[in-house]
Amino acid sequence: MKKQYQIEQQRAVQQFRRIATEQNPNIQMILPLAEIVGLLQQGVGNLLRETGLALMQAVMEEEVRHMAGERHEQHEGRRAHRWGKEDGYCVVDGQKVPIRRTRLRTAERREQRLGSYEMLPVSIEECKFAADSRGRV
Repeated sequence: MKKQYQIEQQRAVQQFRRIATEQNPNIQMILPLAEIVGLLQQGVGNLLRETGLALMQAVMEEEVRHMAGERHEQHEGRRAHRWGKEDGYCVVDGQKVPIRRTRLRTAERREQRLGSYEMLPVSIEECKFAADSRGRV
C-alpha cells in the first residue's frame, strides 16, 4: 500500500505530464557566449551540468507560472500561490547538486508539489537504474 506522500508525488508528476502534453509550452534559454566559453574552459562536463541545471530551473519555473500565474499578478483561474523558496537537490552526472525550487500552496493551504521537481533523480542509484533501463550503463 502506498503512503500519502507517494500518492501526492505521483499526482504531481501526472499533472506535470498533462500540462506538458496538452499545452506544450515553449521554454527558451539564453546563454551568453562568454559564460559558455568560461564553462568550456572548465570542461564539457561542467558546461553540460550547468546548462542542465539552468534548464531544470526553467522547467520548474514554467510549471509554477502555469499553476500560480505570473508573479505579482492576480487571476481567477490559478490553482495555487507562491509560498517562498526551498533548497533541494538532484543528481546530475553522478553528482549531488543543490537546486532551489519555488514552494506552492493550494487554496486549502496545503503544499502543492511540483511534478517537474519530483521527476528529478535524487540519488545516484536512481540515475543508474534509469541508465540501466534504457540499456546504458
